[in-house]
Amino acid sequence: MSMSERDKELLRMVGMSEQQAERNARQAESESEPDGLTGRVYYGLHLEQPDEEMVTVSVRLPKATVDSLNQQARRYHISRSEYMRRRLAPAGQ
Repeated sequence: MSMSERDKELLRMVGMSEQQAERNARQAESESEPDGLTGRVYYGLHLEQPDEEMVTVSVRLPKATVDSLNQQARRYHISRSEYMRRRLAPAGQ
């Protein structure tokens, strides 16, 4: 897959190689390989632990990164917050 210079710059901004991005894309698009993003979607629910207090964290990100997060979240029909929680959650949760 050929990446545009803009895509390469975005990957540099988040510290990701082209190979990592390609590997993540293959994993996310696979219907048999677990990736932490697939499965049932329950609107309004997320990966919180039942007895775990939820804490709000504020992060400043470039607009292009937020646009990308929004696009990916829409692709999975979940909120941006839910998408970010799933991406940040340790494997197996």
